[in-house]
Amino acid sequence: MDLGGSSTIWVVMTENREELNNGNGPDIKTRYEFLIAGIVVVLLCIIAFATFKITSYMNNAQSTDNTGVSADVSDGTVLIEVEIKETDPDATGDPTDPSASENDEPVPTISIHDDITVFIITKQGEDFFKSKEGSLKLYAEPKETDEDRPALMDSVSFRVLGFSRDGWAAIEFGGTRYYVKSSDIEQAKAPQNGLDYSPAKDTQAIRFFKPVEGEDVYVATMNTVAFSLPDVQSSGNKVNLKEGETVKVLAVGGNWYKIDYMNAEYYVLSYLTPKSAYAE
Repeated sequence: MDLGGSSTIWVVMTENREELNNGNGPDIKTRYEFLIAGIVVVLLCIIAFATFKITSYMNNAQSTDNTGVSADVSDGTVLIEVEIKETDPDATGDPTDPSASENDEPVPTISIHDDITVFIITKQGEDFFKSKEGSLKLYAEPKETDEDRPALMDSVSFRVLGFSRDGWAAIEFGGTRYYVKSSDIEQAKAPQNGLDYSPAKDTQAIRFFKPVEGEDVYVATMNTVAFSLPDVQSSGNKVNLKEGETVKVLAVGGNWYKIDYMNAEYYVLSYLTPKSAYAE
């Protein structure tokens, strides 16, 4: 083998490759460098654009007030900020509404059908009373007021028509009806000259009921309704009574029955009969 000849061939191939690179032939390394540089330039442009948009958005947000509207002219979008105000939970009504005034009186929610006082009639022969101590103030209605009213001396007796559950007594004196606090009176003897007995009369706001004597278990003769007040138009509680159901009747006033039903007092309009007279 001729080693000198091999050396000559290697030198010739190396010289030919160098001549090819110095000519117009492609340089792969140079092309990769240009591609990487281009990608870097594109990334820098994207970062610069994003930074510009974020800065513009922050500047626009700071330049608007709590309820203002700011427009970003760079891309036509509109940024809206809403102001949230705390509301006083105790405040009522719209402050801009002229009808919401401090001087306006509250609208009453109780109608004449809900403002009813029930009195239980006093048993005849036990219906005379007098003041416990000092003069007795009289009221035109079973409501305590500061207006000047006539008064009775403690030695004067009078007839009590009935007592209410909330502490009032309806009395009759000189042919006129008055109302006094039941805690301010005590039982007295009937006057010797006597007085004509006149039954108490109902009004829309005052109802008199006479206690039931004897049989007090009644039966509903048909399906009906029991009301918390003796008025079908009252807005109080109501319960349904089924035909044949039994209740305890406490007192009767006209066509109304005052009953004890499920440990509560209700009023039923008719449709009740004593259990002994009810035929199933």
